[in-house]
Amino acid sequence: MKKLLIVSAWPFHCSLALAIPLHASFDPGAQYAIVEISGAPERLSVITQRTGISGTSYSARQFNCVTRTVRFMGSATSLQDLASARPDDEETPIFKGSLSRDISDVACDSTSPTPTNPAHQQAELSASTH
Repeated sequence: MKKLLIVSAWPFHCSLALAIPLHASFDPGAQYAIVEISGAPERLSVITQRTGISGTSYSARQFNCVTRTVRFMGSATSLQDLASARPDDEETPIFKGSLSRDISDVACDSTSPTPTNPAHQQAELSASTH
């Protein structure tokens, strides 16, 4: 049975409260999930939850989906303590095979604009096949 963590999202705040499971093959004894995504693609804040034999912990990362970089903002055993975690000084590239890559693949895709004009979609499809 899967557990769902509910995080409150204030009205008028660009935040998405959810629980999207992540697969982490390097840590088979733990379950990972994205529990909150907020902000714009150039400065996307993502909170993840890890549940394993040692308990539950939370981590925050800030992604730049445009430049494909990440800044680790800290980790804690509760969402309240996460607010006072100390962030890294710099952004780093997102490497293939990393947890940050798995998170960014989901989070950045959830904030990507999608064309709503069918003619625009057809033009993109035609361009990709030539």
